[in-house]
Amino acid sequence: MKRYVIDAQTVQQNDFEFELQVGMELFEAMEITDISGADFKLTVSGHKEAHNRSVIELSGEGTMVMPCDRCLDDVTLQLDVEAEMTLLFGDQAKAFDGVEVTLQRGDEFSIAQFVYDSIMLALPMICAHKEGECDPDMVARISGTME
Repeated sequence: MKRYVIDAQTVQQNDFEFELQVGMELFEAMEITDISGADFKLTVSGHKEAHNRSVIELSGEGTMVMPCDRCLDDVTLQLDVEAEMTLLFGDQAKAFDGVEVTLQRGDEFSIAQFVYDSIMLALPMICAHKEGECDPDMVARISGTME
């Protein structure tokens, strides 16, 4: 997971942008077992806002394969991902809280949790096939109409 590691001093001093290909390795590292496929192309960019504050932005799109909430068959979801986190630079480091992280000069930090959270937050409330595309046998079993 080395490719998710960013040097704090670089972020504090320079603007940057790079492409990040995210696949199943991230979800496996997070020990998520109900996702059977993932393929995202994301752009990670950072810019300095003040001497002690920088912002990292994440944007892109991709697909995720997971069980349908209705029929439990795999459904492929198209997702757009957009997120932002603030990096503060101070004397005492504070862990990422979902919005910001405080780093000391020279620290390295991983954006893996930020990327994972951003993708998961892009999921719809109900992950399901479009109307009429669910497994008809399973829908019949669930609704009690199977003979």
